[in-house]
Amino acid sequence: MNVPSYIALALSLLLTGCASSQGLHLDSLQQTLNNEEARFVGTVPSPSMTNQSANQGPPKLGIYLMPTGFLHHEFEWTDANRESLLAWTNELQRDRLISSASFIHIASIKGNQLVQLRESAIRQGIDLLLIVDGAATVDRYNNYKGLLLYWTILGAYFADGTHSDALCLVRAALWDVREEAKLAQKEAQGSSKIVGPATRVDDRDGVTAARRQALTKLMENLGDTFAKTGSGHRP
Repeated sequence: MNVPSYIALALSLLLTGCASSQGLHLDSLQQTLNNEEARFVGTVPSPSMTNQSANQGPPKLGIYLMPTGFLHHEFEWTDANRESLLAWTNELQRDRLISSASFIHIASIKGNQLVQLRESAIRQGIDLLLIVDGAATVDRYNNYKGLLLYWTILGAYFADGTHSDALCLVRAALWDVREEAKLAQKEAQGSSKIVGPATRVDDRDGVTAARRQALTKLMENLGDTFAKTGSGHRP
């Protein structure tokens, strides 16, 4: 392949699919999580008003991060995400809303549905189970700088002609393990915008930022839920 042909091919690959904005669609992310929940949980019970006053002391919390490295989730959970969740549970422990918290690892589950997850939680003496799921989408497109300058090749390296907008939706469901009752469900969304040269804009950076923002909001939303739920376990 001669040099002009190589350049033409490189430009074609660079610009394909990112010439104009397609928008970010929250409803598609919600549908992805709904489908995942239906497969994993089955028929979803209504939020429960179960009286937990018989339990003595703050409950033990188990956290399960739904596997996301497939289908339309578009990201995988990171160590930083896990550390953020554990730091948040430390605050719950200080307020005596829970006694302890730990992650339930997929290796301990003998299956891929809620019933097997619940069995694993019971074996570990967990009272409350927090199931966290999430999905993200990216809208990558070029602005006028890209349209005008990317044909020069150097423009793809130096012109701020590419936008990468990311939207992430995270959802958490809180379950009473013994009663097999869904106590509450919360969700939160985060977004990010990156603008730069096409060769330097990495969509993954935007998704990471959006996911971090969404998780922060989700943990804030869950605070009141644990204040109400955890009080029933106090002596």
